[in-house]
Amino acid sequence: MYKNLEVLSKEKFQDIKFNNVSAAETGKTLSFIPVGFAEIIDMCSIAPVIIFGNEDELEFIGLFGLTPEMSVFNKQQLLAPLYLRSYPFVNIVAKNDDKLTSVIGIDKNKDHVSKKATNSIFDGKGELTKEANAKVEMVRELNRQREVSKALIKLFKEKNLLVQKDFKVKVGDKEKVIVEKFYVIDREKMMQLDDAILVEWTKKGWTTLVDCHLKSLSNFGLIASI
Repeated sequence: MYKNLEVLSKEKFQDIKFNNVSAAETGKTLSFIPVGFAEIIDMCSIAPVIIFGNEDELEFIGLFGLTPEMSVFNKQQLLAPLYLRSYPFVNIVAKNDDKLTSVIGIDKNKDHVSKKATNSIFDGKGELTKEANAKVEMVRELNRQREVSKALIKLFKEKNLLVQKDFKVKVGDKEKVIVEKFYVIDREKMMQLDDAILVEWTKKGWTTLVDCHLKSLSNFGLIASI
């Protein structure tokens, strides 16, 4: 999944259709999945939600498995992150006139995107069909949530609240690093901030978000035992 990404255009995809693919089927092919800030509450009992990515654009990422055989989606059928529900549509960064721009892309996976698939992408007028537009709106909503998360994590970083970690598992007598250099939020240090800041963050729901993020870390044991 997500190996043959192209920018979505009505000129190229007018006659192409797509199949609906279950979140579980898509999720099994991925280890790391971007998580919208509004999804963290639901995700925290399922998988570790860590802070990961490029140092300049850290965001909340769910670790849902290590291989297709070692995935929470082999046991969890109800979980449906926006990133998976929007498949085969996805946000991609394209270069245009030496500028990077976020656009709607599509995974041109022949098993799910072809002239023989089920759902049309564009109608006869060149407009997105109802089915395609619903998925594209999910992409846009997730992208909006990810931008908010990135800005929030930058604030946490400015307040020196991020702690670097590694995820290791024991293999025989040795430890193997599975995920290197991710971050978690230091709640104790957060609680030492000025009361006015904590009140503001609580009103905005940020302290609840932090608690859910930290609660989710207990799922590292689940990932390692699948």
